Amino acid sequence: MSRSVVNAMDALRHSDIATQLDWLAADGSSLALVDAYLSAIEASGLNAYISVDAKRSRAQAQASDAHRAQHGPRPLEGIAIAVKDNIDIAGWRTTAGMATRRERRPADDDAECVARLRAAGAVFLGKLNMHEAALGADCNNPHYGACQHPQRAGYTPGGSSGGSGAAVAAGLCSAALGSDSMGSIRIPASYCGAFGLKPSFGAVSPRGSVVVSRRLDHIGPLTRSAADLDRLLAVIAGYDSDSAQSRPFSFSSASNNVLRIGVPALDGIEISAEVSAACVAAQRQLDALGHVCIALPPSELAAGVARRAGLLVCEADMLVEHADDWAQRPQDFSPALAKMLRWAQARSAADLAAADLQLDAARLQLQRWLASCDLLVWPTTPQRAFAFSEPTPSNQADLTCFANMAGFPALSLPLPVAKGALPIGLQLIGPLGSDRALIALAAALSQCWGAPS
Repeated sequence: MSRSVVNAMDALRHSDIATQLDWLAADGSSLALVDAYLSAIEASGLNAYISVDAKRSRAQAQASDAHRAQHGPRPLEGIAIAVKDNIDIAGWRTTAGMATRRERRPADDDAECVARLRAAGAVFLGKLNMHEAALGADCNNPHYGACQHPQRAGYTPGGSSGGSGAAVAAGLCSAALGSDSMGSIRIPASYCGAFGLKPSFGAVSPRGSVVVSRRLDHIGPLTRSAADLDRLLAVIAGYDSDSAQSRPFSFSSASNNVLRIGVPALDGIEISAEVSAACVAAQRQLDALGHVCIALPPSELAAGVARRAGLLVCEADMLVEHADDWAQRPQDFSPALAKMLRWAQARSAADLAAADLQLDAARLQLQRWLASCDLLVWPTTPQRAFAFSEPTPSNQADLTCFANMAGFPALSLPLPVAKGALPIGLQLIGPLGSDRALIALAAALSQCWGAPS
């Protein structure tokens, strides 16, 4: 293969889905796209994937090329998607990043969101690395190895969907699915410089995923442009009558109206100076676009209190989800995860009820803020990505957990940073059903910075 062809395929790997669909519609093939990704995955050294099955992915790509030739393209025809390894793909093992699930039989059926992607013509590249059991945010997995940051070896890509963020940012898939219980899509999007959407609760069925929390879990996309978030959301969203968490849903339309954008005071949360400065600059850009930024009072509920309540709710649900393995194979849980589960095991029913009330308080806080504005804006994470050798900041999820507790949509988009600097994410949060308004604003901001929209 000539150097010019190699360079063209490298550029295509890092492009957005719209560009790839245009290439496929012209004279490209899904098989060539998949082969480019498989070669890049093998050479990357990021450990973003837990499992890859080149033969299976190539067969899917060939079937997609045949479908295009015989019947025309479906919405995602030939696009190469990677899936966090706590979401089922038929014929693939789902480990959830856990040793206890390493030898389980492959899934018989697709998760609902995966089935929707498959019906739209997507091809699956593999299962992505993640924090063990999705309960943590550094992706330093003790059973499958650490997933490396795509810009800096030895640094975390965030988590728990760390493989998803790293793979998207490094051009190792067209887009990825992740899951988010207290920030697990948005944190890696922020650290890696990707776009990540936690949709409105109930909009995307979680059926076919390994539970962290029935109340807090959301499945959503990570992409290289805001438009790709919308493209994937249109496919994976939809009512699933076999899921207790799914809801009949309609999204409000994005508009060109002037938005009142609330900026809550973030008292009590230690935010790095460079993150604060980047987000203040983003607020000035919002003003320049004609929107009105409104200063809001700080939360009446301390973020740390809400985060700890959310952790207990997750841990309690996980004691049920992993009950058999916890009873029979406790030695196969990492010391960190085992400590968390033992702590939850010692809590009372009243403790759990009190934690659930704190989640209600978090939702009420967002509702109070949104009563005086259309959307909220603040940093996605209080810090940039950090080295695995450093202690994990306890406040990683302090700015992301509220949206899960409320069930409101939340989006992280990358902000402009100096060349070679680690990424910083800006978070947008809106009321239930405002997913597309968040995406539209993210696209408008990205266009101002000359980034993919």
